[in-house]
Amino acid sequence: MAESFHVNLEEYQGPFDVLLSLVSQRQLELTQISLSAVTEEFVAYIKQLDMRDNADQVSSFIDVASILIEAKSAQLIPREQADEDFEAHLEALQQRDLLFARLLQYRAFKTAGEEFRRSFAAHSGRFAHPGTLTQALAQLIPEVEMTLSLDDLARLAARVVADAPASEVSVSQLHVPLVDLRMQAGIVREHLRLAGDRADVTFAELISDAKEKIEVVARFLAILAFFKQGVVQLKQAQPFDDLHVRWLNEMDTAETVDVVAISEGDFA
Repeated sequence: MAESFHVNLEEYQGPFDVLLSLVSQRQLELTQISLSAVTEEFVAYIKQLDMRDNADQVSSFIDVASILIEAKSAQLIPREQADEDFEAHLEALQQRDLLFARLLQYRAFKTAGEEFRRSFAAHSGRFAHPGTLTQALAQLIPEVEMTLSLDDLARLAARVVADAPASEVSVSQLHVPLVDLRMQAGIVREHLRLAGDRADVTFAELISDAKEKIEVVARFLAILAFFKQGVVQLKQAQPFDDLHVRWLNEMDTAETVDVVAISEGDFA
């Protein structure tokens, strides 16, 4: 990356950005600046640059320099020597609002560019992980085939609404039956201990005799409690595969009779 442009004037020596800041803060008068000297130095500077990579910097300098020249011309030319139209034009140029706006815009774009540069450098070693869809899941996604038009759907919807009986709201689903977590944990423990040295027991086998979904949930919580206490070993080859559970014989002692520690035996 090329170094920033520096100017060397009798009134000021330093980066061009700082010169713009001094002008915008009115710490340096435009009439004290030799714009021709600044331009000559910049021309010599850009001769050393690759224009393909520094075109933005050159165009920014030309834009700001043109505003500086207009503003300085407005201060140097006497008003009484100009006609009314030219005097009105010079009066507009005397206002530094345009210059300050351009300086602020220049500084804003430069700050944004530096922020982008820092962000690119900070994240240059990061790569997004592509999402994958397993073949098993892809087969579960049905292909949607629309055989009805919008008019057909509208007629069906109107018929359903017209023929629908008065609905009664049931609250039975709000009262989930209680299940004893300790008892379900005991069932899981017995299944695992009876397996002995046999191959691992799958989770599907552990819930094969469960009658309610809440019992399945309770047995899964029991397995998690066993795993947390280190008395079972869990194994799953890959996502969505069968979960294999094995009771650790070395933990099969009298101390593990009541390994599920819960404050209350029931949960809803």
